[in-house]
Amino acid sequence: GGEQLMSGLADIATRYPTVLGEARGWGLLRGVPIKEEAGCTAAELVGDAMAEGLLLVAAGPTVVRFVPPLVVTEEEVTEAMARFEKVIAKRVESSS
Repeated sequence: GGEQLMSGLADIATRYPTVLGEARGWGLLRGVPIKEEAGCTAAELVGDAMAEGLLLVAAGPTVVRFVPPLVVTEEEVTEAMARFEKVIAKRVESSS
């Protein structure tokens, strides 16, 4: 769970380096910094994610926090990463 989440977030950050920084945290509790040049706040990304059926939490104006259930399947983490990447991709497309 935690390793899969961390590697998934790292992959997304690599594809969107102007939006996301390096995820940090322990196990399934991970925070992802939103870069200043992203042009949006953590709260805005949390709202976008909610529209995609993904519940995230803003930790201040520049960090999106993943707080999944303690029991989560590999498929659920994969689905969460797909939804999060869709949110980021939409933001990047709308700002270009």
